[in-house]
Amino acid sequence: MPYANWRSMDAAAAMRGVQPDMSKEELIVVAYHARSGAARRIAVVYLDDPKMTRSFALEDPDPLVRRGLARRLTDTGALQQLLEDDDDSVRKAAADTLAKLQEK
Repeated sequence: MPYANWRSMDAAAAMRGVQPDMSKEELIVVAYHARSGAARRIAVVYLDDPKMTRSFALEDPDPLVRRGLARRLTDTGALQQLLEDDDDSVRKAAADTLAKLQEK
């Protein structure tokens, strides 16, 4: 893979290593193997797959990842799960997203 710095523990370096022109396969590797939550979140955003977004929003160990992806969810069931049992910042993001979805 040409973008080796996504493996960095430094969030800024890891984020620079995740590029929109990476192949789907490369982005999947980053999403599942990056040590930096920021790199994982960016990879999932670039993949733009609702099932993967839901999975990472609910299961990633890093609240930064869950919070960022909660803002992209359209699955009200997943948002409800985040509202019930997560970090305060993740619950707030889920509540905001749910409110926006209910306005539509």
